[in-house]
Amino acid sequence: MNSILLAAQRAYAETDFYKLLYKNSPVDLNDIPFINHAHYHQAQGVLDCITDRSEVSGAFAAYHRNVRKFPFTVVESDTEQKHRHRRFIYSLEQIGVRLDIPKKFLLFADDSRGPFAGELATCLAWEHHQASITYNHGSKEQLSEDIRSYDPDYILNVSGLPSDLGRFKANHEIITIHHVDYLIPEVDQLLLACDEIGVFAFKKKTSDSFFYDRENLSIEINPASQLPAITTINFGISPFIRYCPAQNIINFDV
Repeated sequence: MNSILLAAQRAYAETDFYKLLYKNSPVDLNDIPFINHAHYHQAQGVLDCITDRSEVSGAFAAYHRNVRKFPFTVVESDTEQKHRHRRFIYSLEQIGVRLDIPKKFLLFADDSRGPFAGELATCLAWEHHQASITYNHGSKEQLSEDIRSYDPDYILNVSGLPSDLGRFKANHEIITIHHVDYLIPEVDQLLLACDEIGVFAFKKKTSDSFFYDRENLSIEINPASQLPAITTINFGISPFIRYCPAQNIINFDV
């Protein structure tokens, strides 16, 4: 059976939100609507959107802690945390980062994106890599000094802002972590993230389409809006079924 249909049937059976949304258990893909954050305002709270409160092991930080369209805190089970970790590591590997030997990463963030950057640093630490965070507070000279001091193999730009990190390309590889709410920048080595599931797609070259881990997610294009729609096909407690996190058309290899 289709993986999206299986996920939708399980979400209907186990959550009040999808039971309210679908009315009946879907029997084919035509019964499964494409949705976005606005549909979640029908729910009474986060407990309507998860399968089992006893499995909650934590909450996931939004990309920008003061700007989140999704109306509730995104909670996770161990399963969601493992899948989120895997998506990030898989994306790095697929753009050419060799993670079989320890690497040094420096994450460049600002205050509002610090918690999200911290989640990424934790994922890297789990893989036995050294990950530090520097904040976009000081002068260009201070940034240069930070980079000289840390001497990272890779700089992850999680600032959400244009920066002059390109001047460090000669000695350090630059990877951009970009949020789906904003227009896609013309940069190589780009990872795409959303508030609901973190990093979920990647492309190595500017001209490429975005790719993703097909064992972890299904991504379709909504034929009406042309927006990408995510299904967490192996969800633990927090299903997202044909969920459109973006407001901009994005090219995916689907």
